[in-house]
This record gives sequence, C-alpha cells and structure tokens, in this order.
Amino acid sequence: MRKNIFILLALLAAWTAGFALSSSELYTKLQSAYKGISTFQASVQQSNYYPQLKKTVSYSGKIYFTPGRMLMSFTKPDTQVLKIENGQVELYDASSKTLFQSAVQPQFGKMNPVEILQLYWTKSAVTITSQSKTSASVKLVPKQDDLVTSLTATLNPASGIVSKLGYTDKSGNSVSYSFYGIKLNGSIPASVWKQSYPKDVQIIR
Repeated sequence: MRKNIFILLALLAAWTAGFALSSSELYTKLQSAYKGISTFQASVQQSNYYPQLKKTVSYSGKIYFTPGRMLMSFTKPDTQVLKIENGQVELYDASSKTLFQSAVQPQFGKMNPVEILQLYWTKSAVTITSQSKTSASVKLVPKQDDLVTSLTATLNPASGIVSKLGYTDKSGNSVSYSFYGIKLNGSIPASVWKQSYPKDVQIIR
C-alpha cells in the first residue's frame, strides 16, 4: 500500500513538473501577452484595505485600456472615474461632486495595474507561490523601493494574461484587483473616453 502511494506521489510530481514554468518564463509570457494588445477591457473588482482604520472598501466597475490611456469607471458603492490620457490624470468622485485634475508625475507614469506589475517584476525578488496548468501565482518583493513593499499576481501560464493583482505599501495599506470577462483587442466605444460631469462639479487642480 505504501509503495503504491509512493508511486502515485512520484507520478504526480513528474506530471506537475511537466507544466511548471520558472519566474523568468512567466515574465516572458506576461511581456509577450501585453505587448501584442491594442485594447483591453474587463469588469474589475477593486478592494482597498486600510490597517490603521481596520477597514476594507470594495469597488466594482469596468476598466478600459489602450496604449497611452486608461479609464477605470466604478459604479458601486459610489460612482468614481479615473482617467489617464496624454500625461494627465482625472479622478471624479460623485459623492462629493469633486473632479481632481493633475499631470501624471514621472514616478507614477506606469499607472495601469498590469504596467505596474511589469515594472516591478524586473527589480524584485520573485517567488512562485502556486502553479497549475491554468493558473500561476507569484509574489514580488522589491529589492529597494520607497513606496511598495510587496506585490502579488495571478496569471494564466499559457496566455500570460493577469486575472488578479495586488500590492502593499510601506504603511501597510493594500489594494487588490480582480479582472473578469477580459476582452482583448476588441472595439472600445468612443463614448467611453468622453466623460461628462455635473455643471456644479468642484474642480481641484
């Protein structure tokens, strides 16, 4: 009986090793996948955790991305819109009727969540925390960074497409994204980029 169990475990280990990829191979898959993308759109669930408040705030909405611009539009629990285009960032909050506008600072130039992952991958210690034929999870610990202490991500090892992403800053605050219904290289309606706000919105620059 013990011999049969040993053989089974050995076969399982060999089968697992057959599809396991290294962290560098996963990074190559990631780079290849997003290099060839002209548009990206998906439903997104974002969760923010604030340890000092012991509070988690979750948002649900849509994300749209083309090279050079991105829009995240949340409808729950409140309407919020984050738009990045032509080096400018806009953040609209419906609950306060406030529109924040500013230039994207150089250190925050990579604001698309997946671009953040690509940026940190090359300057972090990368550990594969789990892997199967359809999913690979990794943890990144930056070797030296003033803001981020760690990142986590889940991607498809075959396609390189990211389905989950999270990061934690030095204050312990964390944000995580889960992407659903991912659509690549599809047409994005022009109306998505043409956001309109109430006439009495307060603009802060």
